[in-house]
Amino acid sequence: MVGVPGKYRGCETCRSRRVKCGNERPICKRCADSHRDCTYERETVFIVASIEDGGRCSSHPPRKTAKKVKSPSRQPEEEKLELVVAEPLTQAWDDFLTVSNHGKTYSVQIAALHTPIQSLARSPRDNDSDDGGGKSAPLSLTPYEVPDVQPSLSEEDFQVRSKAMVHLAADENNQADSGISQRQGIFLFLYEHNNSTASAIPPWRDPNPVRQQGPEAFRSFPHHHYFVRVFRHNAICAALLNRKPTFLSEPPWVTAPWEFHPKSLFDRLLDVVVALPSLLTRADRIVPQEQTLARRLAAQDLLANCIQLESQFNDWLTTATTSPDPSGSTIMNQNLFWIADPGNTESHIPFAETFGFRDGLTASAFVYYWMAQMLFYPCIERLYWTIFEPVVDGPFPQTVPVLPGALQINPLKYSRKEVGGFASNICRALDFALRNQMQPDMLVVPLAVVCQYYQHIGLDAHGQSTGDEDGMGFGDGRLELMWCEAFRARLIAKGRDMQEIVQGKQWRELAAF
Repeated sequence: MVGVPGKYRGCETCRSRRVKCGNERPICKRCADSHRDCTYERETVFIVASIEDGGRCSSHPPRKTAKKVKSPSRQPEEEKLELVVAEPLTQAWDDFLTVSNHGKTYSVQIAALHTPIQSLARSPRDNDSDDGGGKSAPLSLTPYEVPDVQPSLSEEDFQVRSKAMVHLAADENNQADSGISQRQGIFLFLYEHNNSTASAIPPWRDPNPVRQQGPEAFRSFPHHHYFVRVFRHNAICAALLNRKPTFLSEPPWVTAPWEFHPKSLFDRLLDVVVALPSLLTRADRIVPQEQTLARRLAAQDLLANCIQLESQFNDWLTTATTSPDPSGSTIMNQNLFWIADPGNTESHIPFAETFGFRDGLTASAFVYYWMAQMLFYPCIERLYWTIFEPVVDGPFPQTVPVLPGALQINPLKYSRKEVGGFASNICRALDFALRNQMQPDMLVVPLAVVCQYYQHIGLDAHGQSTGDEDGMGFGDGRLELMWCEAFRARLIAKGRDMQEIVQGKQWRELAAF
């Protein structure tokens, strides 16, 4: 409260009359002319003000202004993620990874789940960074469904969109969830992909971001783990289904990403499988041609390449039998898989007892090995019989061609019966693989290959489709297809169980691919 004299220049009589005063002393001219009392005495005016009323004096009431809404006090920002993988570096397929963040050590479990990236909902204030600087926020995911793996007819190249999310628990003792992990954190890949490998764009203008970055960009965490656990096997599977070659078969892509991290049994298998799509492409181009001598020689050359690739599969199988077990010891001729539940056969009809493996990754490796053989064996059989077909431009009378010693194979080894054995093995291993890994989408393509095989079995047994709703009639393969549908339901249930755990936690985005 401050007392100040009035600011009006003149007598109080003129001021009260609101007229201009000449301020003459001792009597102003206006008061003298109007015969009024002229006085220069005025009481002190006190200005009573505060910050709220804006400094208004006592003779002027405060303005009626709307109060400003105070912004909430800013919360302290979370530290930017700086995850460093502990040494020695291990293979990317290990279920758990030890990392440090600002001096704190965490044991995180790695998982991956297919989900539409565009429908991935987070709080708007948490999307201001994609380099680990974003704030923690819950995730909202659409209900999990088995991804579509049907070959695409589009001319776009194979693409994967992915986000690497991290959940780090503040206190390990507070983790009471059951499912993915009760450890200190989870490292999650959320991704989606198309099904096309056919690209009309030349390689030097390839828009594929993975190919543009080059293999050296995927040597360190988290890019290495994204390439190994998400991109590579999905791209190879798309190439197999489309029967189109992939750039991943080039030597730099088979070696450079593993400069710092060791390869697993599954990685070494994919080193062999990645060469198969190009052989399938060549076979599809040679077999429909006119029966000429040039076609026969091309088929013979391709058969030699197939036999060479088969020897690489056999080498991998031999390596698998002598690879060290999780305890570190190497056992020669060890059992790679066994009957998991010998006494329970009815629950697995029409298949025999299910297989058991030493771990989930080994199960997935053999599922992919058998799937590759299912696609590879029919190719070898077709090429073999193509060589022995009569040619229109050959000498007369025609003679049976004599193959080199390396190509003198037994075609019965590659018959449909052998392929059916691989399909049965896959079905007997799928449940173990599903229970013991955190990437259920890895099993979608093997399941699709098996379903396609049993559908063809049924159509061949029945002669042609009878117009039933499922197009199968009552031929062979009906029970197997019913089992496959039941497994598909179990796969969806596993994916939705993982979603429930994911949506109950706070997540930070580490990287986007």
